[in-house]
Amino acid sequence: MTLTDTEALAETRARAQRLKDALPAVMLTGRSVHQMPAGRHNRGRPDLDEAERIDAVYDGLQGEWQDWLAVSRRYEHKIPRQERLDFRHDLMIRLATARQRGGEAIPRLKAYRIASFTVADFYRDKGKLTTGLDCKHCATAKRRECVKYSLYSECPKIRRVLSLETEWTDGSGEAHQLLDIIADDEAIDLDQWLDAHTWLSGCPVRLIEIAVKIVQGHKLDGKDRKYLWRFRQTTQLPMF
Repeated sequence: MTLTDTEALAETRARAQRLKDALPAVMLTGRSVHQMPAGRHNRGRPDLDEAERIDAVYDGLQGEWQDWLAVSRRYEHKIPRQERLDFRHDLMIRLATARQRGGEAIPRLKAYRIASFTVADFYRDKGKLTTGLDCKHCATAKRRECVKYSLYSECPKIRRVLSLETEWTDGSGEAHQLLDIIADDEAIDLDQWLDAHTWLSGCPVRLIEIAVKIVQGHKLDGKDRKYLWRFRQTTQLPMF
């Protein structure tokens, strides 16, 4: 059955509301610095770093969420530092989804298993994003072979990543870097600059004086306006 746009939007909102209802209030409303647990305050600095503020919010979780936080922190060292909070959030949401689906508490070993799968998915997605390498659709035997002999660099699906410092040789035999061929919005358009320079070299002095007056906001007198009107009429290109 195909849903209309209105029905699809209503279903998405309902699903989001169910997930929101499953989250603890501390993750939805945040927590002030004054409510941090004892030992989290830094007396030498009045303002804590953003990461410490977020950790203080997570420390306020209770029940199963506190257990899932401990599972996440056990695996976060496998993730790059700048992406650990995103990994923590994704893992805890995945554990909450598994809890709702099973209807009973998740054993600690099963939570570790889910966390290991989440780490693997993180690096699969990262590899697919940066190199285009996606092993999910390969046979199990082929994946084992790639792992055993480290054949990822020979994969035909891989997308090569080039450094901007990579050198290439043009038709004249001169070496350049890829960095030199990136378009720059602030660069001078040489063709237009040469056309403007050529036009100004033959432009009447009287017209340049009128242009200076316009730029400086001075009011043109009758003679200037008449001269400008005549120049426009003589230089205007016919439309047909």
